[in-house]
Amino acid sequence: MQRKRVSYKNMYLETKKKFDQQSEELRKIGEKLAQVEEELTSTDKEAQDYLGYLRRLKADFENFKKRNQKEKERAISLGIEENIKLLLPVMDDLERAVNSVEKSQDLSSLAQGIGLIYAQFKKILQKQGLQEIKAKGEPFDPSFHEAVGTVNFDEYPDNAVVEEMRKGYCLNNRVLRPTMVMVNRRKAGE
Repeated sequence: MQRKRVSYKNMYLETKKKFDQQSEELRKIGEKLAQVEEELTSTDKEAQDYLGYLRRLKADFENFKKRNQKEKERAISLGIEENIKLLLPVMDDLERAVNSVEKSQDLSSLAQGIGLIYAQFKKILQKQGLQEIKAKGEPFDPSFHEAVGTVNFDEYPDNAVVEEMRKGYCLNNRVLRPTMVMVNRRKAGE
């Protein structure tokens, strides 16, 4: 049996070739790793920038909410102040009426004065958007009327408002208080 001759030179060259290939692959992996690390660093910096931006945005929003609440409170306060200014002349007139009754016992002039004050007060409220809800003679509407009882009258149609017990009001087309009414209900056989 013959022994094969081992060529160390060939083995060396093959091993060197494999080593060079692996070195090339390692170099490429190293480059890829460096690229990924660079991207990771860039992405991390971008995430930190976004986080900072979100924190500033959150703080700005909190400040906006506080500012908005203060503006709302201020607007309500100014609205109340304006309404009170509108009602002060009515209060002055009522005070004059009370003082005149103490000096004089003339009830007809008191009634006339109170009527004028009522008209002035009603006019102020109407300018603010207050409207009376029409009721008597109108068909009953639960959106605007609150039935407190029923009656049976021949001169009114069924489900018509016969009597107004307490006035109702709308403010800018929104019901503030429904009108309390008596409603006509005809008996079933009629």
